[in-house]
Amino acid sequence: MANSKKSFGLIGMTVCLLWLVACGSPTPSSTPTVDLNPLRTEVAATVLAQVTQEVAMAPSATLLPTPTATESPSATLTEVVNATVTVTATQPAGTPGTVSLNLAEWVSQSVADGTLFEPGEAFTMTWQLRNVGTSTWTPDYMLRYYSGNRFGAPDEILLGQDVFPGQTVEIALQMNAPSAPGDYRSDWVMATESRSNFKEPVFLKITVPAPPTLTPTPTRTPTPTRTP
Repeated sequence: MANSKKSFGLIGMTVCLLWLVACGSPTPSSTPTVDLNPLRTEVAATVLAQVTQEVAMAPSATLLPTPTATESPSATLTEVVNATVTVTATQPAGTPGTVSLNLAEWVSQSVADGTLFEPGEAFTMTWQLRNVGTSTWTPDYMLRYYSGNRFGAPDEILLGQDVFPGQTVEIALQMNAPSAPGDYRSDWVMATESRSNFKEPVFLKITVPAPPTLTPTPTRTPTPTRTP
């Protein structure tokens, strides 16, 4: 701003100088007239050059950036997805993905394990079994001797009736305790008509106690009688 005022002042002084020269007192006609046009041109050129230099040196105005409108953040929508829970059924133990056809479950028995029997004593052993498989036990299904002491029973006992899944059946065997003292076990298993054994055997454990040992009673020696 100060440079602009200085330039205008210089221009004003130049104009006044030119005006004074032009309005000076007239000279006699005999005096030759001085041509002032070259002087005016030179002064004008000098003033113009000075003004141009000062304008070039003046700092240019800095344009401020136009503020950019900032968009308000849009609301974020959260999508809620319901989780899907898949429930897988558990298969019974054995071959994956299969259900055994022939399965027997022990329910009860008539002679408890550990029962004492006299040597050679006869008794009836009854097992109650439940069909927990998916097949029907036909009359030709059987209970077979598997291992241990057979206690005088036959090797195989046929069912003689149908046993449907979920039903129970009682199988009775006539047995005799061994004659020698000791602890005994007898294992039996259900089987199909083709004698294909099930996986779940049943068993009986009995004891034949040893006979008591007789201790001889000591004999008294008679006391001799004195003769008078």
